[in-house]
Amino acid sequence: MNAVLVKNAHVYAPEDLGRNDILLVNDKIAALAPDITLPACLEPALLLDAEGRAAVPGFIDAHVHITGGGGEAGFHTQVPPLPLSVPLSGGVTTLGGLLGTDGVTRHVDNVLAKACSLEEEGLSTFIMTGGYPLPSPTITGSVTRDFACVSKVRGGKIAIADHRVAPVSAAQLAALATDVRVGGMLRGIVGMLIIHIGAAPEGLARIFEVIDQCPYLARHLIATHINRSPQAFEQAMLLARRGGFMDVSSGLNSATLGPDTLKPSTAIAVALRSGVPPEQILMSSDGNGSAARYDDQGHVEGLVASDLRTLCAEFRECVLAEGLSMTQALAPVTSNVAKAFSLFPAKVALAAGSDADVLVLDADLRPWSLFAKGRHMLHEGRVLCKGTFEE
Repeated sequence: MNAVLVKNAHVYAPEDLGRNDILLVNDKIAALAPDITLPACLEPALLLDAEGRAAVPGFIDAHVHITGGGGEAGFHTQVPPLPLSVPLSGGVTTLGGLLGTDGVTRHVDNVLAKACSLEEEGLSTFIMTGGYPLPSPTITGSVTRDFACVSKVRGGKIAIADHRVAPVSAAQLAALATDVRVGGMLRGIVGMLIIHIGAAPEGLARIFEVIDQCPYLARHLIATHINRSPQAFEQAMLLARRGGFMDVSSGLNSATLGPDTLKPSTAIAVALRSGVPPEQILMSSDGNGSAARYDDQGHVEGLVASDLRTLCAEFRECVLAEGLSMTQALAPVTSNVAKAFSLFPAKVALAAGSDADVLVLDADLRPWSLFAKGRHMLHEGRVLCKGTFEE
């Protein structure tokens, strides 16, 4: 039996629970209380003194190109698959994998296999079926069947307002969202559709046409990359007020995508101060995706891979630069994501019975120690576990 006792931590779950101890037994949280005495049956156990540090749920990053994104400027620009050490060093214990631009040499099958690989190496994973274009690439031949028959599928993916896909009509988008909704119903979860928002002026217009006709679909829709421009951001705040989700991309900023891009932490702070329902605000990294800039002829003039570790960096900026509370800054990368994808309370509820995914932050809010399903994966900022073929 594997036991860990984290002592003297300031616990945010993400609500502020004050000073507490956390007892982990195998892959679950066994107890959370101000002063836990270790039962004799659990000795010896790892004792971790977190005095002066915060203990928070392990982050959930629901938009990661785990098989690698990119490829817009030739095969040599394909981003490599995600190594285990990167999410660990960024405080992430649960990943949502999905396809990017390239749905030809990479496929949903590959995403599923890589998600299973990362799970075997210690993380929790789920995936999105579909990709940029319609018809959606799938595992079983049907989006709805993928949800019903493939346990890791919790979402779908499509791109709109982007020069890399044909224009999508409101009817097509509504049909896909309905497939996602019904597939989730068959599984007993809420199916989610991640909608990549490109740089075209229409932005989120098709989404509003869909929810004007089918308001019940709003709960299933996540508009991502919405900090790419002021227009997309304003539209996304309206979507969130109408029951959809706005997903800020931590890997997109002025350096990676250009001067019109809103700083991710600033986008979250502005949304909260503008009265957007807090529970409708998410943040994901777009990790291992390519942030490409194009000239007027469609040639790539700038290309960089998004860094998953920006998720934690922008969380820190929410607190240290934007003045948000720990609870406000944590929710978009923990509880909001878990509830959107029907992962709560198994994930990110620091309470007895929940998964033992615990991140201890140092005084500067950087990852100090990390447990994923009870396994000690990082300590004093140093990764303890690496992927099978990592050096």
